[in-house]
Amino acid sequence: MRIVVTGASGNVGTGVLRALARHMPDAQVVGVCRRPPAEGIDYERVTWHAVDLASPTASADLAPAMQGADVVVHLALAVQPVRDEDYLYRANVTGSQAVLDAIDAAGVKQLVYASSLGIYAPGAGEPVAEDWPDTGQETSVYSRHKVAVERMLDRFAEQHPDVSIARFRPTVVVQRHASWLIKTLYLGPLVPKSALEMLRRRQLPVLPLPAGLGLQFVHADDVGDAVVRMIEHRARGSYNVAADILDADALAGLVGARPIAVSPRAARSVISALSAARVIALTPGWYDVATNTPLMDTSKAQREIGWSPAHSSTVSARELIEGLADDAIGSSAATGFGSSTPDIGRAVARVHDASLLTWTGLALARAVGKRRAGVPDAIVVATNLASGTPLALDRILERRTDKVALVAPVAVLAALAATVRGGWAPVAATAALHVLNGLERKRRAKDPDSQPVSSLPGPGSSDR
Repeated sequence: MRIVVTGASGNVGTGVLRALARHMPDAQVVGVCRRPPAEGIDYERVTWHAVDLASPTASADLAPAMQGADVVVHLALAVQPVRDEDYLYRANVTGSQAVLDAIDAAGVKQLVYASSLGIYAPGAGEPVAEDWPDTGQETSVYSRHKVAVERMLDRFAEQHPDVSIARFRPTVVVQRHASWLIKTLYLGPLVPKSALEMLRRRQLPVLPLPAGLGLQFVHADDVGDAVVRMIEHRARGSYNVAADILDADALAGLVGARPIAVSPRAARSVISALSAARVIALTPGWYDVATNTPLMDTSKAQREIGWSPAHSSTVSARELIEGLADDAIGSSAATGFGSSTPDIGRAVARVHDASLLTWTGLALARAVGKRRAGVPDAIVVATNLASGTPLALDRILERRTDKVALVAPVAVLAALAATVRGGWAPVAATAALHVLNGLERKRRAKDPDSQPVSSLPGPGSSDR
């Protein structure tokens, strides 16, 4: 059997390749992606074809890969850059049409397509089966494109009744080597590594979550198993693919925290503001998919193809958290190989030092009557607090009990209170912060091993 897998080097694709190697070792596997991997045990038995599905010649470029194929597993998906809707449409919608055209030209008789939980309409109170309305989330580019491809498949199925078409609709697909993708898609480079380390060590005291939130995860290996079963059963129709449901208590328990319910609308407003400021990578559309999409009932997959997940949502999520804390990457470009992880520690420290110096300067100008407090003061103070947070997290993770670690939180609170009052108090208070800052730099210089967690180079950095 000759099996063509588009997007074979990605998160889902890697899980599918492992499943094919386990269950169909005699199959000839053809991988299609933009940047074929040069190494990695998961990719060794694959014949690779480099094809860019966003290219206007994609259908013709796919012809050599499709020749003689028995099955096509279409997994290819572009999610970056999240704000370039034109490119994402070319890669995901037009690119999927190119795959269908190539399947038609090559006479392939079986297709397995990776759809998504994002095609379901909001509004369900209970987990939904595959017949729930699949109109998606209008605010999400990703959801709209997935719905568009589903409609293309509907038309293709009507025109080609001899082709077996199965669509699997997975929830969030995770594994250790998905951490790079998850981080770039949801977190972004400004989230300090020390914060991720706190998640791994289950040291987060509280976790704000939108009220009523429930999530499901599924391991990439379980997705691969589902794909193999669809191939073996020559399945037709749609199948939900997900593990058990985690409520707010279970989600917070993953990181040792106590859940705090917040208004979903307020949470979305905060996400929108942080996304617009490029502080986080998560967009409002992705937030809507995560929070408004119904939970999924997977009984059809169990009943018709005998599939059930071997990994619970908790096990899968903990594996992801470990990968995030370790800056884990895979062996392909799609899973982070060759990427450059920004070393934000030094940059954040420079912002912290500059904002503290500016804070003192503004306080001094107020004290001598040259100016009044205003918006610039608030911006400078907020910048200093934000840039100082990773350093504070580092001290917590290191369980430090030295004078700087003990005095710094009190000194910061005192400086804030003094700044509100005005006069010469904020000058003295920020001067004390300068002294503590100098002692901290001296400590770091004497003990290189105590380099902040947030500034340690990651596996994809140029320091590797």
